[in-house]
Amino acid sequence: MSTYRVAQVATAGGPFEIVEREIPRPGPGHARIAVDACGVCHSDSFFVDAAFPGVRFPLVPGHEMAP
Repeated sequence: MSTYRVAQVATAGGPFEIVEREIPRPGPGHARIAVDACGVCHSDSFFVDAAFPGVRFPLVPGHEMAP
């Protein structure tokens, strides 16, 4: 299986680190897309700081993608 790189935060309020992960196989009803760039906006900082309940780490913030 191939890998991809992500910028993740391992703990609440921690620094970003680049890590490689295995590309998961999409399940039924899901699709895999190639993302060239992803933006991290202000609302993502609330997740990085675990300001919302239920945030699990390691966390890969970013939801504004450019496929």
